[in-house]
Amino acid sequence: MTALRPIKPLKLPDLVPATIDGDKPSLEWVAPTALLVDGTYQRDLSERSLRLIKRMVSEFSWSRMKPPIVVKAGPGSLHIIDGQHTAIAAATIGVQKIPVFIVQADNVDERARAFVGHNTDRVTVSSIDIYRALLASGDPDAQDVDNVCRRAGVRIRIISPSSAIAEGDTAAVGVVRALVRRRGVMRARKVLQCLVKARRKPIGASEILAVDRIVCEDRPDVDLDALTAAIVVEGAAGIAQAVADARLKRVPVWRCIKDRLLARLGGGRDA
Repeated sequence: MTALRPIKPLKLPDLVPATIDGDKPSLEWVAPTALLVDGTYQRDLSERSLRLIKRMVSEFSWSRMKPPIVVKAGPGSLHIIDGQHTAIAAATIGVQKIPVFIVQADNVDERARAFVGHNTDRVTVSSIDIYRALLASGDPDAQDVDNVCRRAGVRIRIISPSSAIAEGDTAAVGVVRALVRRRGVMRARKVLQCLVKARRKPIGASEILAVDRIVCEDRPDVDLDALTAAIVVEGAAGIAQAVADARLKRVPVWRCIKDRLLARLGGGRDA
């Protein structure tokens, strides 16, 4: 089965399409240092911006670059609407020219609206999509996570209220990736296998963190079958009670889950 999907128009009978007018955009190659940022509607560089630029500088690649969107604000004056981080990174590296996408916006009001549109008309890529892309690229850390999940019987997937959920399903890809990175493949697999054998569905991030703490720190000699049995006895009702306790005590949910499991194991509670 091919993973390729052609672009097709959607049927939207309840929507009136916008009228396409104005000049068509054009693509030009310009020096990044020739571009200007209008402080009237563009933000200054924040700490987050600086971190992003540093990463772009250290990992710059033409295949990852998106041309900045600019407008001609006058003879020889190009104002950036979207992509100032890209331009700054390119200038920092010393790239002589970059491609820019020139659109029409005759005044500051139109440019500000275009800026808002470019920064809101986008779908945020989910952590699961990023993980899948890393896996497809051959990233060794993502491959370790995939191998651990396959052997443990865990399936990383997007879960919605209408999803049919199977035992071992989880959307907690960030927690699983951190678990494998921090504990290694063997111990990470033990943690996940306990939850799979306990027939948890879906496996929540707090459950993974709780079992991780027990297996890898509090009780490294724990009988895994006994821990699995404790998870089964707790079940969904135990998780719900842990959530309520966490809210009352103002502590992380995983800590309350861990305490409940330790109590069933006869290990008491610890902070």
